[in-house]
Amino acid sequence: MPTLKVDQLRGFGAAILTSLGTPPERARWVVETLLRANLAGHDSHGFMRLLQYAQFAREGLFNPGADIVTLRETGATALLDAQRGWGQVAAKEAMERAVDIADGQGISMVALVNCPHVGRLGEYVVMAAERDMIGLAYVNSQTEGNGSVLPWGGIEGRFTPTPLAFAAPSGLDWPVLVDITASVMPEGKIRDHFYRGAQLPEDVILDASGAPTRDPKDFYGPPMGGLLPLGGPVGHKGYALGVMIEMLAGGLSGAGYVSEDAATHGNGVLFQALNIAAFEDVENFKRRTRELIAHVKSSKPREGVAEVLFPGEPEYRSAQRRAREGIALPDSLWDAFAELAAEIGLDMPGG
Repeated sequence: MPTLKVDQLRGFGAAILTSLGTPPERARWVVETLLRANLAGHDSHGFMRLLQYAQFAREGLFNPGADIVTLRETGATALLDAQRGWGQVAAKEAMERAVDIADGQGISMVALVNCPHVGRLGEYVVMAAERDMIGLAYVNSQTEGNGSVLPWGGIEGRFTPTPLAFAAPSGLDWPVLVDITASVMPEGKIRDHFYRGAQLPEDVILDASGAPTRDPKDFYGPPMGGLLPLGGPVGHKGYALGVMIEMLAGGLSGAGYVSEDAATHGNGVLFQALNIAAFEDVENFKRRTRELIAHVKSSKPREGVAEVLFPGEPEYRSAQRRAREGIALPDSLWDAFAELAAEIGLDMPGG
């Protein structure tokens, strides 16, 4: 399993995307978001996604140089059309727009349509937290077929792993960050287990017959299995949460619901920014947040747990460690990158 420094992967990833027609500045940003996901410990949304993106780009599902167009705008809202350009590029512009609007209006909502995969949602809500705002994000997906996430009580997929995220400033070195899906885990984590040849935890997926399984191969099939809603065997709450996100992200953006025929893969996106200063003194908000964090972390850990961590803290610690030690990629994933590099005439890093 090769371990590479971030700079090695940064240059290699950007070279892959520019070879596929992506403008250099956009290529650098897309790769940066993937590497930040790896650093944060979320390999499911990290560098491995480049293989998927490269396939989509070669199939013409992306328009790498597309401009982002404003379709509709009111005082506190905007609807943007990504025009099948890079999702990470469009999402960055959408959250920047949301923060700018909230700076004047106090609150804002910005939606994205015709948008490919935006990557890890935590990336964008933290942008709001860095401007002393609270950021929220909701995403659904358009895909061929019925989706991979099971409705409560069903054994056939009807949803996609709809994520939501929240971030707020704390006055510490790291922001409060909640970044989850309405399914037990995102599909990318199953993909990561697949590449590593690892078994999944219990109560994550069912095989095509509806039987519990830990083998990620049973998820991808054929025939394809299903991913349980958040809560696993008692996932009715995750199921309901998924319905809510589906309607917010797919309905308000106009991207549509998972039940609709999709010509191509993509995300419906809804971002929200809340300007703390419109409600409360910012420094007082941060002080109270730090006191909340200290209060929660003062809980005595249960047996086998070293300490209680607060949302956002694990990602910060992971980023500090991986920036020093490098990012490890499974051998099977690295072999797949070697094949791609050979096809497009690139040298592998670290060789």
